[in-house]
Amino acid sequence: MRKKIVKPYLYILPALLLAIVFVYYPFIRSVISSFFNISIKGKLNSFCAIANYKDLFTDEVFYLSLKNTFIFMVMFVPLNTLFVITLVVLTRRKNRLSKVAETVFMLPMTIGLSSAALLFKFMFNETNGVINSLLHLDILWSSKALPARFSLVFLGIFLDISIDYLLLLSAYRNLDKSPIEASMVDGCTPFQVFLYIKLPLLLPTLSFIVFIAIKDALLICAPIMVMTEGGPARSTQTIVYYYYLSAFKNSAFSKAAAISTCVFIIAAIILTIYKRFEKMRITY
Repeated sequence: MRKKIVKPYLYILPALLLAIVFVYYPFIRSVISSFFNISIKGKLNSFCAIANYKDLFTDEVFYLSLKNTFIFMVMFVPLNTLFVITLVVLTRRKNRLSKVAETVFMLPMTIGLSSAALLFKFMFNETNGVINSLLHLDILWSSKALPARFSLVFLGIFLDISIDYLLLLSAYRNLDKSPIEASMVDGCTPFQVFLYIKLPLLLPTLSFIVFIAIKDALLICAPIMVMTEGGPARSTQTIVYYYYLSAFKNSAFSKAAAISTCVFIIAAIILTIYKRFEKMRITY
């Protein structure tokens, strides 16, 4: 009997150990470090209570980075959700070409983040980029705030599309056919069937996709490092990228620890509110 009780925990032990070593311990140490002055070697020196947070909350760049993060989230999450819904609706039926479409939309999963960011950086180049050349545009993708933000949004959609498409397509093809057939017998149009029957049935999967998109938007950093480096004029400098600059460029480890703690609190609040709203609105 004891073996049956212990055996399941042995299976999750490796994952639990990895989580403790690489997630929980660094997080707890980061929170503790935010109340200390940290040397250039990473050692905790004198205890400074909330002095690091006082300095952070009087820093205009912190609020600018926070604002940019929310702007990116507001731009990215709806567009990403709408794009994946459109792709699934267009390729929902199984036929000879569906396999081709599925393969094409799975390909972004095989491309590394940094490689994709470099690819998009060249594509959105202002002078000889593919986007401006093919569409005969003259958009200053890296010199103006809004185009620069949109270039990051497009990259984010490209990076997330594979897993989002796979999840939503699987959910779409496994919908309960009974209410759909009943609504068609009652004379509903295809649009009404999708809006009032299929879409509500897809909400649990869509909710998960939106949840992941919010998380990705709050924690975006690497694409910014490669594509825009926070420019132009810090218009794409998000909170996590500000953490990167503080920790690895300026060696302000105490400030970086305070930023990471604030990021965790902000993300936890936003995602908790979202999950509460989800439970009120969605039936599983």
